[in-house]
Amino acid sequence: MKKNINKIAVIADHNVLQLFPNYIDNLGIEAPKYVFGVLPGERNKSIEEVVYLWQNLQEHHFDKKSLIINFGGGKVSDLGGFVASTYQRGIPFINIPTTLLGMIDAAVGGKNGINFNGIKNVVGTFYLPEKIIVDTLFLKTLSPSQLLDGFGEMIKYALIGDGALWNEFIKMENIHAKDIKKEWINSCITFKNKIVQEDLYDQGLRHILNFGHTIGHALEAYYMKNPHSGENNFSHTISHGHAIALGIITESYLSFRHHLLPQSTYEEIRKFILQLFQNTLKNISVNEINDIVQLCLLDKKNIDGCINITMLEAIGKASPNHWVSKEECAEAIAELRG
Repeated sequence: MKKNINKIAVIADHNVLQLFPNYIDNLGIEAPKYVFGVLPGERNKSIEEVVYLWQNLQEHHFDKKSLIINFGGGKVSDLGGFVASTYQRGIPFINIPTTLLGMIDAAVGGKNGINFNGIKNVVGTFYLPEKIIVDTLFLKTLSPSQLLDGFGEMIKYALIGDGALWNEFIKMENIHAKDIKKEWINSCITFKNKIVQEDLYDQGLRHILNFGHTIGHALEAYYMKNPHSGENNFSHTISHGHAIALGIITESYLSFRHHLLPQSTYEEIRKFILQLFQNTLKNISVNEINDIVQLCLLDKKNIDGCINITMLEAIGKASPNHWVSKEECAEAIAELRG
């Protein structure tokens, strides 16, 4: 990390500040600190929040010798990284992720972004943090749903690059903080860093990290826009990890339909995920499926209206950049209906 820091901006989730009010002070970084609290949740990862933070940085005369510390979950890493990368064309920042999801996903890899017009992370930058501090102390404060949220991404890492990790996972029936091993977290971070070093700007190989995300992000965006869907009787939004877990099922199904993945492997993946995650697509209507497919068409990886999917060839082996039709996406989503 750069020395001679003249001031520090702490961008933090209000809830995290209440739980760990002195954590940043104990890091030993000597410089005046300014704390800017942000609201939790994907709905607040917006341009309005960015403008609020830009204004505060400007009012307090932050410059290239200043440091931003992002202290919170994945939303804070995404938002704070975007602010750091754009203010004065880039000032240094570090991430201190406080959720399992943040530790293995948002805080790692240099992708920063905000949501816009209901589309997740559609505006963003590539800009690497100076440092990432991973402290499993934070896991003890997470609710079961927050742990499960991160575990959805952890499943992805096992399926695309670590068959041994998958074999550990399928023995589990429930997820508790004590079950999450530090070596699991390290394995996910190491794998992602290896991919990022080879393809920082997401031109090819890094697409394998999007397994489960094309349809998963569409599900997340749909329920963000329609939290009270009448047809599906869905009364709340869906978390990122939950959406990705269902996206993994649908994209594993597409891998099977494209003759890459054995049917038995697809069924093993489906069974394991559905014993942990609620199947919110069980009663989904045709109209809702069509709306979700339209959101799939807005994915950043698509070209000329074709939907880009990462597929599986086997447990631990992913294959990026397969093109599927709207009809195939609809079939994959519909396969989860009861």
